[in-house]
Amino acid sequence: MRTIEDTFKNADFLQPKVYNIYHLGTQEEIKEMFIKSFEYYDKTIDTYKHLPAYDEIIDWMVDTKGKGLILMGECGLGKSTILKYVIPAIFRTKLNKVLRSTPAKELGVIERNKSPFTIIDDLGTESIKNDYGTKIDAVADAIADAEDSSKTLIITTNLTPKSFKERYDERTLDRLRNCKVVIIKGESLRAKQTI
Repeated sequence: MRTIEDTFKNADFLQPKVYNIYHLGTQEEIKEMFIKSFEYYDKTIDTYKHLPAYDEIIDWMVDTKGKGLILMGECGLGKSTILKYVIPAIFRTKLNKVLRSTPAKELGVIERNKSPFTIIDDLGTESIKNDYGTKIDAVADAIADAEDSSKTLIITTNLTPKSFKERYDERTLDRLRNCKVVIIKGESLRAKQTI
């Protein structure tokens, strides 16, 4: 008679969810790469300022622990630069992985892909799409796909934790529990310009 352990070993279609764990380097090494990448890619700042929350992002890259990453905070604190350039540059350098982000407002029907990452910039700017009378919440679909496929989820948003909880349903929020949340605080880093 078959045991449950036999099923665990032999049923290829019944595999447990396993999230990738990435170790990109030491704290010092990743911090140096973080700063160099930020300074190289972000031309909207006069002088780089290392905000305390950046160390939490660096800690995540040192050991992701199988978790995704959500960057929250006001405008101008480097969230999109970190998501679109800094993190991808470090992953490319250390693991030869290509990471590409999608703006939340450009998300459409999710196409299943082989990438182990789902990367969404500016969550909260999207609208509910209408496809021949069927309402499609592309963000909820992308987050569900990431969880169902055990993909590493990386997100930026200007929403506060309170408005985040008000905007998304319980199912979507529950799927984000496997993400490290970093709240970035401070004044805009962008160079002051008069309009």
